[in-house]
Amino acid sequence: MGLTRTFTAHTISWNITRRCNLACSHCYLDADFRSGEKVDELTTEECLTILEQIAAVNPNALLILTGGEPLLRSDLYLIVREATDQGFMVVVGTNGTALTESNVAKLKAAGVQGMSLSLHSLDPLEHDRFVRVPGSWERAVSGLRRLAAGGMDVVLQMSVASWNAHELEAMAAFALETDAKVFNVYFLVCTGRGQGMTDIQPEEYEATLVRLYNLQQEYQGKLLIGAKCTPQYKRIVYSRDPDSPHLKTYLHGCPAATHYAQITPEGHLTPCPYMPIPVGNLLEADFET
Repeated sequence: MGLTRTFTAHTISWNITRRCNLACSHCYLDADFRSGEKVDELTTEECLTILEQIAAVNPNALLILTGGEPLLRSDLYLIVREATDQGFMVVVGTNGTALTESNVAKLKAAGVQGMSLSLHSLDPLEHDRFVRVPGSWERAVSGLRRLAAGGMDVVLQMSVASWNAHELEAMAAFALETDAKVFNVYFLVCTGRGQGMTDIQPEEYEATLVRLYNLQQEYQGKLLIGAKCTPQYKRIVYSRDPDSPHLKTYLHGCPAATHYAQITPEGHLTPCPYMPIPVGNLLEADFET
């Protein structure tokens, strides 16, 4: 007799818009740079209907609202408020360049429990080169400080590659200095606009994972440091401490399609943002089915 496995959505990453004010080199969504049109973007009403569908499966899920740049949607606060009222833990992912004192306060009032902000280098010129818009670093760092001043919990995110891997330690120190609660290091998954990018070479990759482990030990109790999209990191941790609590992150392998899912701006449901294989559209089928 075969066993059936029920999908439980613990984390949903929802790209609520494809519009963006940056043109990042590695963007998995291949977001529409400075597009003012709402092309293939769900309406407010459709978003609220999908929230009800997800709540029927797990109203306590972690819901990550991202883009594109989600702050380009004027109804973001309404969507957040509805999601919060239904019991979701809501986090918003942003590039930070559009953050103001006003919208930080509005996001917090709507119920956002944390913000993830992407910063890929402490060198303004290098960061701006990567996101392809001059002045982005200054605006992102200003946004980061506005989040801290507004009492918002912050996750600082860095996409590590061969050009910025040497900054790992400095970025961790910067995350702590700016009162971030978490520093997540993402290893490149070659999809979307980044599918032609070369990743870190094997020797450097291995050395970077070891440095990441050392940082986790150094910042224990002060800053939570996460290794993302690199399941082989489990080997590094286990070889140094078989009882490390960090091993729990990799207990069941990749969470795609088991505890994790993505919703695209058009409403397609996929196993993960880096796996653009739709299993259906939520305007045509229910999230549960």
